[in-house]
Amino acid sequence: MGRPKLLDRERVVDVAMCNYWRHGIDNVGMAEIARLSGFDRAGIYKEFDGEAGLVNAVIDKYANEHVLPRMPILESTESPCMTVKMVIDAFIFDNVLKDLSIYGIKDTTLKWPEPTKKAKGCCFYGLVISDSILNMGSMTQKKIKEMDEKTRQLMFSVFEKAETKDLLREGVTAITAHEFYEDQMLLLQLMRNRNYDEARMIAAGDFMLNSMFAEYVLTEKQ
Repeated sequence: MGRPKLLDRERVVDVAMCNYWRHGIDNVGMAEIARLSGFDRAGIYKEFDGEAGLVNAVIDKYANEHVLPRMPILESTESPCMTVKMVIDAFIFDNVLKDLSIYGIKDTTLKWPEPTKKAKGCCFYGLVISDSILNMGSMTQKKIKEMDEKTRQLMFSVFEKAETKDLLREGVTAITAHEFYEDQMLLLQLMRNRNYDEARMIAAGDFMLNSMFAEYVLTEKQ
C-alpha cells in the first residue's frame, strides 16, 4: 500500500472558498471538498478539527485576500454615492471591477481583487445568508461578526459623509440609509445565488442608489 498523500492545507482552503463562493456553503459538503482537493475527508476533518474549522480558515482567507485589499479602494473615492455604487456593482458583477476610474478613482495602482472563477456575488454575504453557518459554533459566529463589524463601520462612515455634505435625499439620515443598504445587500446576494437576471439586479441597485442619494449614476456593465 502506498503512503497517504500529505495534506496541502492551503489547497483545501482554496478549494473550499472557491466552491462556497460559486455554489453557496449549503450546497457544498466536506465529501465534495475532499473529492475536488484530492485529499481524504477524514484527513481534512482532522486537520481543521471539523467543518467549522475549515469554514473559519475560509473566512480568514477571504478577509485577507479580498476584503482588506478593498478598503483603501473604497476609501479613495470622493463621492459617497460612487463608493456605494462600487460595492453594489461588485455584488452584481461577481466582483469583476476592471475600470475603477468610473467611480472617480484616480490612483491607477489600485486594483480590485480578482475573484475566483464562476463566483457569485460576495462570498462573505453568501455565508451570512446560509443555513449551514448557523450550526458552525461560537468561533465561526465571532469571525462573521468581526468581519461584518469592519465593513459596517466603513460603510456607515460613507453615509455619515454623505449626510454631512447634504448628499442624501430629503428625510434620509445616515442611520436609515445604512440600515436600508445592509438589508438590500443581503437581498442582492440572495438574488445572485438564485441566478436572477442581471438586468433585474442592475435595476434593483439603481433603485437603491436613487432611494438614498439626491443624485446618482446609472450602473454600466464593465
